[in-house]
Amino acid sequence: MSELNVPNRTIFCKDNLPVLRGINDSCIDLIYLDPPFNKNKVFSAPLGSSAEGTSFKDIFREEDLKEEWLQEIAEERPDLFHFLTAIKLVGKPYNFAYLAYMTIRLLECFRILKDTGSLYLHCDLTMSHYIKLMLDCIFGENNFRNELVWCYKDGANSKSQYNKKHDNLLFYSKGHDYTFNYEAILRPLAESTVKKYRHQDSKGKYRLMGRGIVSSPIKSKRDVSPKWEQMNPELVYRHYMKKGALPLDWLEMPPINQNSKERTKYPTQKPLALLDHIIRASSNAGDTVLDPFCGCATTCIAAEKQSRCWIGIDISIKAYELVQDRLRHEVDHPQKDFTKDRTQVNLRTDPPKRTDQGMDYQEKKFVYVISHPKYPGEYKVGIAKDWQSRLNSYQTSDPDRQYKIEFYTEKPNFRETEKYIHAQFQNKHEWVQGNLPEIITAIKEH
Repeated sequence: MSELNVPNRTIFCKDNLPVLRGINDSCIDLIYLDPPFNKNKVFSAPLGSSAEGTSFKDIFREEDLKEEWLQEIAEERPDLFHFLTAIKLVGKPYNFAYLAYMTIRLLECFRILKDTGSLYLHCDLTMSHYIKLMLDCIFGENNFRNELVWCYKDGANSKSQYNKKHDNLLFYSKGHDYTFNYEAILRPLAESTVKKYRHQDSKGKYRLMGRGIVSSPIKSKRDVSPKWEQMNPELVYRHYMKKGALPLDWLEMPPINQNSKERTKYPTQKPLALLDHIIRASSNAGDTVLDPFCGCATTCIAAEKQSRCWIGIDISIKAYELVQDRLRHEVDHPQKDFTKDRTQVNLRTDPPKRTDQGMDYQEKKFVYVISHPKYPGEYKVGIAKDWQSRLNSYQTSDPDRQYKIEFYTEKPNFRETEKYIHAQFQNKHEWVQGNLPEIITAIKEH
């Protein structure tokens, strides 16, 4: 676990990818993200609203993709690259573009989470089924915890199909030992249940349980074992009322109405109650919460109210203006150990610099050479952070596991070396043809 290299209450107004890449490894406790949903629409805040000037395109095209994203995914996570390739073959082109955009960012989110950290990704039926598979690849399907359903009722107007009145939140942990405060999100007990607990002592409200008690679940001899009856022939005991009912995987919360004090008229604004629920469940006081698509800063405000540290990222400067305004009007009092001036927020337009790798850090990756007896005289020359993992990924596609690592070396100019080899030797489908010692010598000397 690394030390966080970003101050509390920081808003980055910049594309989130370079910002995420500048954050140290394993230093964030909770990530909530409400990214574009790939709805092929443009969202704008109305004139005269506090969010006026905010606009974003929820439109993705293949021409918007950066080749380096796909190249990095192919180098580091061939499983994800194959997944994206499959989506490109069977789905619409903009689905592929959207998922590639999200994949490169979610890989960074996974990296910066603590081992005890969690991620909640807010989406809807547009892409949730694709995103679930993508997150299974990144986090591991065993670390999928829940699909939360946020239900709301207003605005139903379709007579040709069931009205869509819910969003999906995909909840993943980074590992098996993660923060989950179920007692902080207990549901209120039903009124009919509360009425059964008519007595009270120093421990709290209770009801009497046992045979002969009218309201007791124990009604007859059939309800207890003979041995229990012999030991406790006339037992009556106190059953104390619980604090609440265990949380469920669906949340019925109204969206922000026209008269709500928290309403900014920011397009796609989510209610504070929803973020408050997530933050209380999956973080503790003093933990750091990150929102890579913070928009009108609802996550930041909810985190502040719950005495959490927070970092927000958004492409628009409006996020910085809105968070200051909302801190002033929606946070009632300064939290302990927080800055006395609640409106003081750090604005950054440049990405942070990692401090967990040394001052002279220069990224290095392995350039490797892999062979297979089925392809004599041909060699796969590629790049990977972990050559052993890359070899294993090839082996899984071969029942006889005959792929063999011939050579590997760690280099700072890895990408230039790979391009050089492919330019110097005949190649076909990413495999080069030539003499193995000559290929290895060329890699060493470049």
